[in-house]
Amino acid sequence: MTGLALVVSLPAFAQVPPELLNNTRRQNGESITACFDTTATTLEFDREVARLIADSLFVDLQTRDGFGGFPIDGAGFMDELSIAMNNTCDLFMGISVQVNSQFPEWAAVSRPYASMPFVLAVDNPDWQSLADIPHDRKIGTALQSLGELVFITWAQQQPEAERWKRLPYANFELMLKRVQDQSLGGMLLWQPSLVKLQQTVPAARDVRIIDLAPVPAVDVHVGALVSSKDSFLRSQVDEAIDALVADGTITALMERYGYTGHAGE
Repeated sequence: MTGLALVVSLPAFAQVPPELLNNTRRQNGESITACFDTTATTLEFDREVARLIADSLFVDLQTRDGFGGFPIDGAGFMDELSIAMNNTCDLFMGISVQVNSQFPEWAAVSRPYASMPFVLAVDNPDWQSLADIPHDRKIGTALQSLGELVFITWAQQQPEAERWKRLPYANFELMLKRVQDQSLGGMLLWQPSLVKLQQTVPAARDVRIIDLAPVPAVDVHVGALVSSKDSFLRSQVDEAIDALVADGTITALMERYGYTGHAGE
């Protein structure tokens, strides 16, 4: 999933200079172009979903990578995305399609093809939920993520003595080290991010997931961005996603990648 999907506050949508936009209508013929953020946690998963969508629509899939290297607040991302969606891309994969997601008028979102949770990972074998962690132990959170936002919102509604203090991290490997050296009681991050960490850092396989309660469960609904000018393509993509969810294809793909949650919304 692209960084945009995890950012909880985006800069104001800027007006892209018209000279950067190609207003000639693209003639796609028998293909669609799917675009990706090369820094996305779920990049390979999103590629496979795009291929499945194209196969369902009986069209060829063209792909375009890019959009990496943006700051944590997403500055500049929407401008680049506006240009790409106007000039090149039919779909942009791996976008958070939460109910309250805000997108400019040129963008429309598909139905979710997967919903995957934020999880709490710990190194202590005795803890079964967040409620078991002493309140004097700090919790690491993925910086500016939906999970962190829910954690903050919940904490603000609790008496101070019943809150856990949080430390936000952009570097998940460092957050893992702090969990394992007991500086943190646990770390809250997107489950695909934990899978990726466990694939690259062997020590991450020693942590385990426990229940997030009493903090509410947090799921990220992942879908695709489509130009609002192309309502027909959006409806076709939605139908393809519905079929791939209904027949278990997305569920099987999630299991292959080790992702928890469920297909669809």
